[in-house]
Amino acid sequence: MKKSCTVQTLVAVFSLLPMLAVAAPAAGQEAASKDTGKTVSWYADHQQERAQMQLRCLDDPGHLGTTPDCINAERGAIEAAHRRPRTGFGVMDPNNPAFWSEDPSTRAAKISMCRLNPQLDYCDAARRSLLIEAGKAKR
Repeated sequence: MKKSCTVQTLVAVFSLLPMLAVAAPAAGQEAASKDTGKTVSWYADHQQERAQMQLRCLDDPGHLGTTPDCINAERGAIEAAHRRPRTGFGVMDPNNPAFWSEDPSTRAAKISMCRLNPQLDYCDAARRSLLIEAGKAKR
């Protein structure tokens, strides 16, 4: 029994789909890995570039939030905070941007919450700490 051209075409297309599904993401990952290359350690060592990347990631979390650079910049901020020597209890005033710089994970969570509810306390100080690190604001 002969199959129509339409059926044969559909069978051919559907048999190629699994191969395309595997090949396309691999090509995209190769291109992305060539573009980035910045590690957690690199971001930990480069405060201003790290903070600038964090600002971009916070500004466009839908597109950038899960990229290697956003993840590495956030983890680099945590690593850099752990490298800094601690004296006493650190900065205790949440109105002081240095308070938020000492704990990047809490700062990121605070800035995310402030996007949803800008009336929360200390939103300005948390965001300002990141702007200072990015070189876009003075201490």
